Amino acid sequence: MRILKQEIYFPIIIGIHFIFWAIDLYFYNGNFTEVSSDTLLFGELTNESWQNIHRILGEVFSSWVVTVFAFNFLMATRAHWVEHTFGGLDKMYLIHRRSGVIAVFLLLAHFIVVPRDLVEFNAGKPLGFYAFILIIIGVVLSAAPIFKKKIPYHKWINIHKLMGVFYVMGVAHGILVDSLIKELPITRIYVFGMSFIGIAAWFYKAFLFNIFNKQLEYTIQSIKELGNDTFELTMHAQSNPLLYKAGQFAFFKFPSISKREQHPFTLSSHPHDENLRITIKGLGDYTSGLSSKLSIGDIVKVEGPYGKFSSSYSKEKEQIWIAGGIGITPFLSLIKDYYTNKVTLYWCVNDESEAPYKNELEKLSNDNPLFEFILWDSVSKGHITVDHLSLRDPEKKSYLICGPDTLKGSIVKQLKEERVKQKDIYDEEFAFR
Repeated sequence: MRILKQEIYFPIIIGIHFIFWAIDLYFYNGNFTEVSSDTLLFGELTNESWQNIHRILGEVFSSWVVTVFAFNFLMATRAHWVEHTFGGLDKMYLIHRRSGVIAVFLLLAHFIVVPRDLVEFNAGKPLGFYAFILIIIGVVLSAAPIFKKKIPYHKWINIHKLMGVFYVMGVAHGILVDSLIKELPITRIYVFGMSFIGIAAWFYKAFLFNIFNKQLEYTIQSIKELGNDTFELTMHAQSNPLLYKAGQFAFFKFPSISKREQHPFTLSSHPHDENLRITIKGLGDYTSGLSSKLSIGDIVKVEGPYGKFSSSYSKEKEQIWIAGGIGITPFLSLIKDYYTNKVTLYWCVNDESEAPYKNELEKLSNDNPLFEFILWDSVSKGHITVDHLSLRDPEKKSYLICGPDTLKGSIVKQLKEERVKQKDIYDEEFAFR
């Protein structure tokens, strides 16, 4: 599967900018001049040509900010072709988050370095300052771990949606003020073209998304408590069922609780099953105690499917699956697919009381000679390592991992030390926010 990973994505963004800027500046013969300008930290510029480093760097930083945010808004549309490009919505949202943080530092660099014209006043100047402040606040509230933990999800997502308004303010600032970008044909077309794409993507997501992405209606058939603030929800389609693949997830909305708020949950049912099944653990302000707020017969609206977490990419190899806690959910669906090579599933929990699907998985293991299930409880066995897997020729196998970042990061690092290539390691992001 060829995907655009962050290791490739960010160099591409940087490389495109350098190429466009380098070509335009090489052939530029204009007379853009700093008649009387000042910078935040480097003093005034009087009758300086466009070749001064403050002007060039300041506008390079701003063009990066514009295009990085434009791509972020494009990612937020959840378009399937965009998701496919990044190898799954979970991977795309990870890049989305990191891009937002990077854009803030670029915006700060722009604000510090770029010269400000002292000769003429126009509305673009205060607009740019307000956009700068609001974007900084918006990204900090959206990305800083301390705020993500303290701000309820429905408030957090509303703050996040306002980023589009702040972005429009920033683009308007770029249009109104005098700039070197306007003098450079290739860079101008690229930057303002990306601005248009970003605004259009934000407008689509904010106002048109629900019109073009019809949600399927399901009815809750059963609510099964599994202990440890975990429960299983089984739903039946009212009309057209969701068409999905094993290992995918969808966004679920429970109108009896909130008509606007939706959350992603992995599908633990198999595509051939009659009903849709998800397993939910109380991990945040929305999911904690959620089962007590739902009733049999309630309507559920489903949007999807999303995700590329699949064992089909490497069925020609023996597979090792490692799940941490509620990360077992995609494997409950995947195990019902057909396999020609052996699959070994390790489910890592604190103790057996946190493994409600133990009996189900043991039965599947007994019925299928190609499937082995091992419950790993850390209380009695300690944290799992690659040594515990007792792998023979680890570089000849493929690995699927879903669980908390600590488990995933530790196992991936150890696998790479055993000469396992990145292309043989598939993982699912545990959280979007």
